Amino acid sequence: MPFDVLAEVTAIQPVAERTFRLVVECPEIAREARPGQFAMIGFNSPLYDPFLRRPMSFSHSEFGRIEFIIKIVGWGTALLADLSPGVFIPIMGPLGNGFQNPIGRAILVAGGTGLAPMSFAAEKWKETTLLYGESCEGSICDLHNYHCEAVVVTEDGSCGETGLVTDYLARELEKAPGTVYACGPIPMMAATAAIADSFGLKCYISLEARMACGVGACAGCAVLTKYGYKRVCADGPVFDANHIEWEALDG
Repeated sequence: MPFDVLAEVTAIQPVAERTFRLVVECPEIAREARPGQFAMIGFNSPLYDPFLRRPMSFSHSEFGRIEFIIKIVGWGTALLADLSPGVFIPIMGPLGNGFQNPIGRAILVAGGTGLAPMSFAAEKWKETTLLYGESCEGSICDLHNYHCEAVVVTEDGSCGETGLVTDYLARELEKAPGTVYACGPIPMMAATAAIADSFGLKCYISLEARMACGVGACAGCAVLTKYGYKRVCADGPVFDANHIEWEALDG
């Protein structure tokens, strides 16, 4: 069962343009959180506005603290960015199904704030390589340490390698096979799944979706798979990439 608690904000730190790290003290959730899982973060507003919590993947969990990497995309995330250390916010988690542990080497493919669960996985697993892509240098999350061998890729070549992060996946898999994991924009994950499949390798993806409840009650986050509709919050957010009907997803 997930915990639903009031957690103290201990830090808000910018890590890229319109992107910040949120750190909260929450021993109950920190003990149980696994890579690929998420929490529903609420707002301590007396007017219940915004009413719905926001789903956010864990990017780190240690010593009773949990962390999130959050991009400001709307009103709710802007309010979270404006929090101050010492305030308490409602958090429910851990929620969803996390990543299965890799068999042998793990190749992590991250785009945008899809870096969050990949960074968490890199902390926990050995023999891991991270491929992390953004549009430009200003969007690169400055985490100081990606916890593993990392290849940074920008579309405009302003930081690291040039191109799409998936351009470098086949090259990495040619060095040595492994289990592939991805989180980020839909086109990136679909391309990652296709490349992994061409090598005959297992690929797991973490989907992002708008959610109302986070526990599967409302079915508002359902996506079409080869086995019917599945709820991202309760059946996922981690899925076998071969089970997803990619054409049915908005990207």
